[in-house]
Amino acid sequence: MGFMDKVKQAAQDVTAEAKKATAQGKEKLGEVQTKRKMDDAAKRLGYLSYAKWTKGESDAEATAAVVAEIAGYEAELAAAAEAEEPPAEEPPPSAPPPEA
Repeated sequence: MGFMDKVKQAAQDVTAEAKKATAQGKEKLGEVQTKRKMDDAAKRLGYLSYAKWTKGESDAEATAAVVAEIAGYEAELAAAAEAEEPPAEEPPPSAPPPEA
């Protein structure tokens, strides 16, 4: 393998690693954005709850919508976490017990 072939291979390896790092960064950014949206929805839910308890105002439709929104974000985060987990490796078959 010539010198230029080695340089070309090294450049390809660096490019592949950079693409992998970029993809991981985008995934993390998406997760952070989803968590921020979820926090905002939880804050709105808190305000609805506060209004119910202090002023007797109850908006069941708004409360149900915010709860559904939070559930959607939780499902999105769970799906992302599941996609990140590597598949579980099957343990090697155990050896038969030694004969006595």
